[in-house]
Amino acid sequence: MARPLAVGAVLLAVLAVLERWGTPSLEAIVGAQSVLGAGGVVGPGSAAASAWFAAAALVLSSPRAAGDDDAGPVEPVPRRRRPRPAALVSAVATGSAAAVAVAGPAFAVDLPVRLGATVVAVVVAAAVSSLRWQQATAGLALTAAVVAAALGAAVTAGRVGL
Repeated sequence: MARPLAVGAVLLAVLAVLERWGTPSLEAIVGAQSVLGAGGVVGPGSAAASAWFAAAALVLSSPRAAGDDDAGPVEPVPRRRRPRPAALVSAVATGSAAAVAVAGPAFAVDLPVRLGATVVAVVVAAAVSSLRWQQATAGLALTAAVVAAALGAAVTAGRVGL
């Protein structure tokens, strides 16, 4: 059940970014964020919050790579373990996408901010993917994505600015 929740969270996070910037074009988002600044800090408060919630949904939806040690019983308290290489690849993907939502995709402008956001998001995504209890993180991801999409819809409805 964790995977459908995580997939829904990713789709809603993408919708929130679309609502936030008014376009699905990554080039247009790059242009807007290079002129206006990072999406997580510019614009109306609801727009900035939407970017942060979308980023949270993306990192919380990081999948856990199955391994040999998955055959044991599920523990009631999540336990972190060392991420496998496949989980690290997924963490780079979801973490990078989360950084795009908050700090923008263009490294040419504000390199330290964008690079820092990417590194932090990838580390958090790797930590999430190492948790054994994915149902809880997928549920949290979906909740964050619903909030992001609702805030994005509020921005779209009252389009005062980006």
